[in-house]
Amino acid sequence: MVWRNKIDPSLKPHLERQIIEASKQKKAYLNTKDPAITQLWCAIANLSKEIFDLNLKINYLEKTLQQMLKKQKK
Repeated sequence: MVWRNKIDPSLKPHLERQIIEASKQKKAYLNTKDPAITQLWCAIANLSKEIFDLNLKINYLEKTLQQMLKKQKK
């Protein structure tokens, strides 16, 4: 695809990854009236899941660090 070659080089690997991840839901979006829109929603859902998972990790790390700091102060 020509448009993909015009993407900023720093974004290209991220775009390719999202395309690959969204394509895993191909059965779902090929059975809709507007596959392109459904594919976009699948990509958004993938990004949302990634953000959720990262937030879980960050929250865990923050709590762990806070507990460690409390122990050090004692």
